[in-house]
Amino acid sequence: MSTTPAREQLFDSAASYLRHLGGVLDGVGDDKYTQESHALPGSTIGKHVRHVLDHFSLLLAALEGADPQQTGPLGVVDYAHRERSPATESTVAGGRAAIERVIADMARVRALPLPPGGWICVCDTLPGGAEGRYESSVDRELWFCLHHMVHHNAIIAGLMHELGLDPPTEFAYAPSTIKHSS
Repeated sequence: MSTTPAREQLFDSAASYLRHLGGVLDGVGDDKYTQESHALPGSTIGKHVRHVLDHFSLLLAALEGADPQQTGPLGVVDYAHRERSPATESTVAGGRAAIERVIADMARVRALPLPPGGWICVCDTLPGGAEGRYESSVDRELWFCLHHMVHHNAIIAGLMHELGLDPPTEFAYAPSTIKHSS
């Protein structure tokens, strides 16, 4: 396994945050999981869980097929073309199962001999509809998925408050915010 301490920390943090999300869902019934927000029309806890997992899944799938010996990108991650899983967003059990799948996928990818300096191609839709393609690194995209998750956890916490649920305080904050406020 070719890795760096920073990458190990990213994998550890991502798995920890995913487990924490799964634990938070234990206090949410299917009715609240799928109830649309009045403050954010069309938004549900389940849709945000699915959205977060989509990003991790795309990155991990691109890396699972990586050939560390190739000279080009290790993989292509296209965040604009996600397959949305109705099962993940429609029941808490579906969301928890998807979280466990992503954690298992992450463990498999973590064990791959991905070179520390390996790069990947990232695609997404830009404002105005144009498709953008960029070079990025495995570590940068792991960080992005984790950071992206923290922001959606904050939205999920807000939705939980709207629905009369009480999420853990630290669930809605970035690690840097928690560290700074200690």
